[in-house]
Amino acid sequence: MPILEAPQPPRPSSNNENRFNGFTTSNSMHSIASTSTDANGLNGGTNQYDDDEDDYQNGTDNMHIDDDQDGQSELSEDEEDKPVVHVEIRLSSILANNRQIRQKKDHVRYLVAEYIQGMIGGVELGKDLKGWQTDSEDLLALVDRIWVEEGAQGITAVDIREVIFEYHIYQPSKHEFVEDFTNELDDDDESPVTAATIRTLPSQELDGLWNTLIYPNNLKSRLLNYCYSTTFFSESNVDFNVIAWNRVMLLHGPPGTGKTSLCRAIAQKIAIRMNTTYPSAKLIEINSHSLFSKWFSESGKLVQKLFDTITKEVDDEDQFVVVMIDEVESLTAARAAAMSGTEPSDSLRVVNALLTQLDRLRTRKNVLVMTTSNLVDAIDEAFMSRVDMLELVPLPPPEAVYSILKGCIDEMMSKRMIKSRDLSHVDRAMDFKGTWEIQEDRTKRYSGGLAALAVRCHELEISGRTLRKLPVLAHTTKLSNTSGGGGNQNRRRPLSEWIKAMLEIVNSTSTKRKHQESHLQNGVDTDSQAKRQHRRNASIASIEKGEFGTSTATKGGKDIR
Repeated sequence: MPILEAPQPPRPSSNNENRFNGFTTSNSMHSIASTSTDANGLNGGTNQYDDDEDDYQNGTDNMHIDDDQDGQSELSEDEEDKPVVHVEIRLSSILANNRQIRQKKDHVRYLVAEYIQGMIGGVELGKDLKGWQTDSEDLLALVDRIWVEEGAQGITAVDIREVIFEYHIYQPSKHEFVEDFTNELDDDDESPVTAATIRTLPSQELDGLWNTLIYPNNLKSRLLNYCYSTTFFSESNVDFNVIAWNRVMLLHGPPGTGKTSLCRAIAQKIAIRMNTTYPSAKLIEINSHSLFSKWFSESGKLVQKLFDTITKEVDDEDQFVVVMIDEVESLTAARAAAMSGTEPSDSLRVVNALLTQLDRLRTRKNVLVMTTSNLVDAIDEAFMSRVDMLELVPLPPPEAVYSILKGCIDEMMSKRMIKSRDLSHVDRAMDFKGTWEIQEDRTKRYSGGLAALAVRCHELEISGRTLRKLPVLAHTTKLSNTSGGGGNQNRRRPLSEWIKAMLEIVNSTSTKRKHQESHLQNGVDTDSQAKRQHRRNASIASIEKGEFGTSTATKGGKDIR
């Protein structure tokens, strides 16, 4: 059975722990299943930590292991190989200071482990742990939420006897600190431009974001495993000249697929999963467009100042720093234009400076650079050569669309906007997508209707961003009868009406798209006609740069730029 996700990396300051948990052996990604103190002890195994501690203190931690012993060790690890299931525990806000949190963490870990080991049967993956609120008063006083992470695709539950549980305890900051990094311009008439935003992690705003992002092919797990792998190689002090990695990942795909949100969610996940190694974490979001504003002559200084700030954050070895550059193609497009002579040479210098700074970060253990792009073909080789992991973030398939819409409906049910109804798993729901309206069983009818809606959305290539707007659009255009609010506008409507309303919204989008395509085939662009009419009625001439490129706008033969 494959490991669900990579285990937690070691604390860099402890050589004994590094040796003990397997991160300095050739079997690091698997051996923690059989040697983790918490997991093995809590799952009925014997605790070897004390013996290892004695060996270490007696100076025997560098014992020579011959080939036969090493082979026996590997065999025992294979026999004990079990999947790792991560359990995230959010502490209650009543724990007001760091000292209280540190004192309660071990106790909370013990209580949660004891509760899970006392459960009969299996544990559902990708869901909140059930029952502890009523069964454990001690946990209820200390914990807000217990979330069992999703496993590999297709695995929805596990037997507690067949897995190893890793517990991650955290508390989002009550007073979230978000700092805007601005460039102070020499011109007093100009307002400062935000070049980056620095956010402390874990963040209350980002908590739960990971669970709302649904992608096929275990995309999220692969990205998270990359983060673990870079940390593993770094903590092993691997020679960069022999094995190279740059700590840079690039997510690309159509607009609205959640690339930016996924980067933020990964940063939040790192802060939670690695909090024993790095007690603090920060997310630095770079606004690439701000590097090419009207004060462009200052851009070189801005890049240097920006990365000076990043370097100061990275200098704290107890802190993990995630640097995110959104729409990175805007940088490389400016670089290409500068090389062709259509942009100032300063744009070439600033991008080269950025690449140089990224090269310097690659030697630091506690930093990760994440980038996004809608136009991966526009990114030149100079940047692409620095990317370790290139991942397509696609439009959601029908199964993911169903899960997204089901999540929206579950949220409305929890807020009593819709009467609570059961919805089937997506595999079962797809069996009724063609006959949902004639089904007498409500679960089959609602699940089949939602499956039909999911298939239709996939056919029309609707993005995840638009999918989450469907309930609001459906209520606005189909279910809201009273202008100005009040009346029966806020009454709860049957789930079938919501599904039909969302289907009508989606189908109307399809009709509008076909209408536009028909006009284009006939040589008529209605949008362009409207724009030309607007220009004729305007008091000044205007030229859309997005359509025609950079050009000179004239009126009466005079340059009016």
